[in-house]
Amino acid sequence: MKTMMKKTKKTMLPLQLIVIVCLSYGQADDSTNKHSISDYSRGPFFTLFSGLSAEVGNLRREVEDLRKSRNSVGVAFSAALRPPIQDKQGYGHTGPFQADTNLVHSHVITNVGNAFSPRTGAFTAPVHGVYYFTFTSYAWKSEANIGVALYKNNEQVALVYEYQDKGDNEDFASNGATLQLAKGDTVSLVLPSGFQVTSNAFKNLSTFSGFLLFPVEGGNL
Repeated sequence: MKTMMKKTKKTMLPLQLIVIVCLSYGQADDSTNKHSISDYSRGPFFTLFSGLSAEVGNLRREVEDLRKSRNSVGVAFSAALRPPIQDKQGYGHTGPFQADTNLVHSHVITNVGNAFSPRTGAFTAPVHGVYYFTFTSYAWKSEANIGVALYKNNEQVALVYEYQDKGDNEDFASNGATLQLAKGDTVSLVLPSGFQVTSNAFKNLSTFSGFLLFPVEGGNL
């Protein structure tokens, strides 16, 4: 019996060694695999994959920007002033008045988006954005102050002005401005106190125009 136990012990010893060697080999193999994966993650394929992922992200953002641009509100208008009283040729003067007075360009040429009111003469921004406005003042009057002012809300932004003397009684003057507006801001033309302009019932001489250049997210550039 003792002899058999000794033989068993002698037989188990090599088996234990084999198990230890196998386990050691497995750990070494895992370590090698981990090292290889780490090296692989820093290899050219990983760099290429990262670059492609970034490019896909950029393309998605561009598509989203195009979608927003396509769905943005179209805004553009042009309107002309009409005289309160006209002569046989359709000409007439507006002003002078004792106080600054809003000019109501009642004849609408274009009003895409319906942001311009021919009843009040004011443009109301439908969205946050950057807009461009231009205006032309016509005069046919001697010895008079002529011109108009562009207002954003209650603030004067631009002005055209001239004193018509005896020898110069017909003239045009134009001006314009690019404005960043919040939704609900108003832009209008004002006839300063003591000034006057000329318009025609059949011709678009004194005009007011504007359009949206691009919308602005949240009202900030």
